[in-house]
Amino acid sequence: MYRAGMDLLPVLKPGKIILAYNASAILPSLLAELAVCGPVTVLDGGNRFPAYRIAQELRKRNLDIHAAAERLYLRRAFTAYQIVHLLESTPATTHPYIILDLFTTLQDDQVHPREAERLLTQCFIHLERLSLASPIVLCSHSIITEDKAFLLQRLTERIDETFFFAEPAVAQTFQPALLQMDT
Repeated sequence: MYRAGMDLLPVLKPGKIILAYNASAILPSLLAELAVCGPVTVLDGGNRFPAYRIAQELRKRNLDIHAAAERLYLRRAFTAYQIVHLLESTPATTHPYIILDLFTTLQDDQVHPREAERLLTQCFIHLERLSLASPIVLCSHSIITEDKAFLLQRLTERIDETFFFAEPAVAQTFQPALLQMDT
């Protein structure tokens, strides 16, 4: 099923694995809202955790930033092998898991497509284990390389719902022409 918009929160239920594609615009708001409600674990595979923007969202709500921040648990992976280990070593809890850029590490040029597929299979084992007790949101913005496009197909076969978010509009900047002064 494909959905769009901020109707992501109501579907966060144990047993669900959700793909949120292009969710970078709503991610700070989502993480702030989840942190207000209780603990949330963020597993970051793309080094894109928006800490400053989350703090801004919490300030907008006039909330105790420190209390909410203490409910955000962040773990990072920088290689395909580390993302598998990260998922493997993550304990199953009842609070949500937000996984940022799972494909970023798998697309490394040093990881052969066949090895990337094996590692993704390992990731699925742990995603399914974690989802038994809590909801999982996979946030992805990655453009999949042609030789590893099959990874996205494998993922879409294993998830419960997909949310597409519009790319944030990039502000157009206008550079005025320099005036030439006659002296």
